[in-house]
Amino acid sequence: MSVVSIVKLQNEDVEEAVRKAVSLTGGFETLAWEGATVLIKPNTVLPAKTGTGIVTDVRLVEAVTKLALEKNPGKVIIGEGSSVGYDFRETWDSMRCMEVAGVTEVAKRLGVAVVDLNRDEQVEVNVPDAFVMERFAIARTALEADVIICLPVIKTHIRTGITCGLKNMKGILPGNEKKRTHKLGLDQGIVDLNRVAKPTFTIVDGIVGVQGAWGSKAEAIDTVPMDVVFAGSDVVAVDAVCAAAAGFDVGEILHVQLAAEAGLGVCDLDLIQVRGERIKDVRRPFIPFLEAAKDLFGGATVIEKDSCTGCMGESVSTFIYLNKAGFQEKLPHLTFIMGTPEEIPPLKERPVVLGRCAKEYRDQGIFVPGCPPHGLKITDAVCQALEIDQDIVHRAITELHSFSADE
Repeated sequence: MSVVSIVKLQNEDVEEAVRKAVSLTGGFETLAWEGATVLIKPNTVLPAKTGTGIVTDVRLVEAVTKLALEKNPGKVIIGEGSSVGYDFRETWDSMRCMEVAGVTEVAKRLGVAVVDLNRDEQVEVNVPDAFVMERFAIARTALEADVIICLPVIKTHIRTGITCGLKNMKGILPGNEKKRTHKLGLDQGIVDLNRVAKPTFTIVDGIVGVQGAWGSKAEAIDTVPMDVVFAGSDVVAVDAVCAAAAGFDVGEILHVQLAAEAGLGVCDLDLIQVRGERIKDVRRPFIPFLEAAKDLFGGATVIEKDSCTGCMGESVSTFIYLNKAGFQEKLPHLTFIMGTPEEIPPLKERPVVLGRCAKEYRDQGIFVPGCPPHGLKITDAVCQALEIDQDIVHRAITELHSFSADE
């Protein structure tokens, strides 16, 4: 049976919880540490501060790095490739995201290297028996690592239901490959990626998760404090346990099911030995993205096909901004076109057309270029389409955001 541990924090001592979670599985003792190159892969998907639930809690990153160093491997590296839209040096990149999250400071203090996996040398790999990604590029640092320790956060996701260990590995893909997984099939693409670079061990930040249709800032209502750490050497089993703890039916989380089908691990809860806390004792039902989005979108029409989370995520920011500014009553008059829809039905109002994939429809509405277009530019286009005072919305945005490039 696969083993997954669940440990509750005591007195906010994250390191003690991590050590206990790892010890309960026995998984670290079976790894070949001598001379090994160890990649620690947190989730710093965008520039958010630790404790928000959006990124891996820096205390967990520090605790795991210490544990790895105690095993005296050849080299320890902390690496991440942040989300599409946050991978440009002139704005935000992975290094800046890790800096905002506190990861670079931890790495400096512990004397380990930090690598932007979006900027790392890329290596083409072939995937036998692939679902959709028969050949793709990944970061050399990840491909050549002897041990990969995956440190995700439990969050809901617009496409995959949840994002946890398996999906966290998308950070080793360069931007174009991240986008391609969405076009070819995100759930299947996640599995094909893990066929090549499956985590050796997964330790999940369940201290604070994020639920619902969260965007560039998690409001208090969107966070789910769980105060737990999950751990295991079978990433599929870990994701299955985390999904159940977040109140999801594991059978409905497609990429986890497909990963089990591909032989990458076990997702049947009856075949997983849970040590420490019981799932039912830590369960905190999360609000799914689509359920939350019904209220967030306020009756807006979205015409799309195969849109990646770049456009989706940036457009969600626009709805957050408009709701914050008090323009909910305008949303039923808004139409978005994104991705590659096969046809556009007759529309009463002028639509907003988002991103490079939908540019063939640019003449039908207000076109916002980019891959993905920035949320602020989308918001400005929506203000134009709905005849909304842009200054009022911009003031609401200023009030909403808690971080800036100067912080």
